Amino acid sequence: MTPSTPEAGFGGYLKEAIQAARFPTPTHFARAAGTDPSVVLRWLSGEQRPTIRSIERIAPVLGRSINEIVVAAYPDRVGGPPPAPPVTHPIVHELGRILAPDSPVPEADRKALEAVLDRMLDPYRKVLRRRRSA
Repeated sequence: MTPSTPEAGFGGYLKEAIQAARFPTPTHFARAAGTDPSVVLRWLSGEQRPTIRSIERIAPVLGRSINEIVVAAYPDRVGGPPPAPPVTHPIVHELGRILAPDSPVPEADRKALEAVLDRMLDPYRKVLRRRRSA
């Protein structure tokens, strides 16, 4: 399988999701999700699928919905192939983690970053609103 083609099954989906969330390794992801790295490696190899409780833990860390991961992990039970990863910039997920209430970044820094980003994005919001209504 070439690097440009997505790998089949939940293992491939998870590998792409971990990379999109900018974790350098599956072990880094496992630690951030509070999951044993050996379990994540079993998910990646296709040897095991995550439980619903595990999915609830990993979804926010990956910036994905619980439903999306359930469909990816259990397409045979929910009637469909794994969904394609959403087309978003990797910084979107990173900002979500930085600005989240449970982020290790101090609250004052989060508020300052949010204020700066809000001011920077404001002109683009107006452009995008016009574009959608056209």
